[in-house]
Amino acid sequence: MKKFIALLLALLLAICSLPALAEGADIRMELPDEIRSFFSASAFKGYTLYPDSFTVLQNGAGGQVAFAVLSKGSEHIFYGFEMKNGKWQYWLKNASLLPQIKGQYQLSNAKGSTDFHANLVYTEDALSIALLEEDLDYFRYGSLFVSTEKGQWMLVSLSTYLLNSRHYTSARVYADHIAYYSEGDLLGHAWGVTERNLRYVNFTAFPGTLEDARSILSTPPSLPSGSQLSAAEIHFTGGQKFPVYMGPGADYPRAGGGKAVVSTNDWIQVFGRENGFILIQYDITADQMRFGYITEDALPKNISVPALELKAEEAVITQNTFLTDEPLKGQARIRSLSPGESVVTFLSRMGDWAYVEIRENGQNIRGFVPAYALSRKPETQHLLSSFTGSEYTAQASVEISSGVNLFALIEIKDYAWQESSASPILGYQLYANHLPIVALSSSAKTESSQGIHYAFTLSASIPLETDVLGLCPLYADGPHAWETIILRT
Repeated sequence: MKKFIALLLALLLAICSLPALAEGADIRMELPDEIRSFFSASAFKGYTLYPDSFTVLQNGAGGQVAFAVLSKGSEHIFYGFEMKNGKWQYWLKNASLLPQIKGQYQLSNAKGSTDFHANLVYTEDALSIALLEEDLDYFRYGSLFVSTEKGQWMLVSLSTYLLNSRHYTSARVYADHIAYYSEGDLLGHAWGVTERNLRYVNFTAFPGTLEDARSILSTPPSLPSGSQLSAAEIHFTGGQKFPVYMGPGADYPRAGGGKAVVSTNDWIQVFGRENGFILIQYDITADQMRFGYITEDALPKNISVPALELKAEEAVITQNTFLTDEPLKGQARIRSLSPGESVVTFLSRMGDWAYVEIRENGQNIRGFVPAYALSRKPETQHLLSSFTGSEYTAQASVEISSGVNLFALIEIKDYAWQESSASPILGYQLYANHLPIVALSSSAKTESSQGIHYAFTLSASIPLETDVLGLCPLYADGPHAWETIILRT
């Protein structure tokens, strides 16, 4: 009896020590072993893989890919697998690709078929996704194919078929525009960029009409030549929205009257990270763009961006101007700025715009001001240059402080010539970036250990980022440009 009890206990212990059977998805079709094992994990409990929600295709390089949709009520998640080294491996997941409504998705190979509603003929393997919606009673489907140029699965068409009216509306998607059709007749084109990559596409957020597309689509702008800010275009997962701040922190105000958000269904340029936030530019409408900050964790997984390389130089507003967060498009004014009214920090330069941080009434915000209205305060510069002609020699010593405040001393070495000349030099004209700044200067005799000289002095404010300075002598008959003393900053 004791032996029997001992054997029974041992058997019970052995049974208890066996691993629990995984309770994964309800799989209602034949699947490759690796994919079946993947969906058998407990994380998929409650989801169903319906018979027509899986298909295998050939990609443009000759390999195999597989797609599946797992459903749970009105929730549908799209998965991709690829064949590597003779085994199926998990490749992608897009939880926002498909409309999250009741119904079953059917995946199939569209190769050899013709979609005359979008003017398409599929000559390669192409994925067709169809949904019969239980509540709305219409089919919606998208077709995707492998772009052999980039090796990515890209959205090429999206159509809606209303069962009651038997009416098709279709959109054919290109890299730089969308063509809209009704029953095969072209309605028109909307030019701009929309997300096409299968990894990030969101069908629900796709502009449903030509009018919608024309109101929101735009093309990522090229940054002005010489811009100190540089951008990368990042693909975000579609169907998401993030609040946009006017600086790298939640303590900065929100743009757009406190309501600014960026949608990931369109292009987003990323400039760099700072303090857990990233500086971005995105489009709001076809005619409006905005710079701002979103949290760094909004970036797709495995995507990192470099730190922002910003300066922190004290600066001042030198004339009435304005602050904007859309310098490359509408240039809408966030607020007006007056000389000396605000504490300003210069951060960077982008074309004719200076990127700054303004502090007013205890609040910090970032944006762009016209560069000509801003004076930075770098270290004092000392410049020395001269002109030597057949009759006289002039030497100029120039000091530039606070970025724009200039003082110049021009000495005529040939004092006797200046005194005896029938046409002496009367003064000097200062040119900054080839534009006249100061027309006259004061003069006086000076004496040093090297003898007596004739000297001219002048002071002026010059524009920010002045590259070329010139001092042109003025005679009774006007300026003599060929005798200009050239100073390069």
